[in-house]
Amino acid sequence: MGCALIAASDSAMPNLTFLGLHFFHTLALALWVGGIVAIGILVAPVAFSEAPSRVIAGRIVGRSLLRFDRVVMFCIVALILTSVLLVRWYGRWSPWYAIEYACIALMTGSALVSMFVITPRMQRLRLQRERPPSETSEDPGADSAEDEFRRLHRLSVVSMQFNLACGTIAILFS
Repeated sequence: MGCALIAASDSAMPNLTFLGLHFFHTLALALWVGGIVAIGILVAPVAFSEAPSRVIAGRIVGRSLLRFDRVVMFCIVALILTSVLLVRWYGRWSPWYAIEYACIALMTGSALVSMFVITPRMQRLRLQRERPPSETSEDPGADSAEDEFRRLHRLSVVSMQFNLACGTIAILFS
């Protein structure tokens, strides 16, 4: 198969293609997990303790998360591509690797729901909340919008925690 073309002819020589695939696979996992930790432990607490208001802190964290979503999309593509190539070219399949790949699949699903369902709804509600008081003071749905924002925020936090747990397990089994 394709393995013979890629494998080095000298058995003492490391297989650079495998090493490269494994490196980028592990790097994508590390970027994703490390980004979650950095935002959760560094960005959010500092923003909410140093920003002059919760609204500004929310904007800072929200914009950080939107930028992080781009990193996550890169990680998803890299993980899918490297996983497929590692399985096809090197037979990297066993119950242990299946755990890793299942964690990556779960992370991907959770991240995509967060990016394309939860985050857009939170952004719309945040914009509604930031309108001048004259536009929202007589809005009977203002309290329900605030409750919906809190519910979505909790879902977003749970998604990040879930991805942190799955990502840690995936790194363990990689």
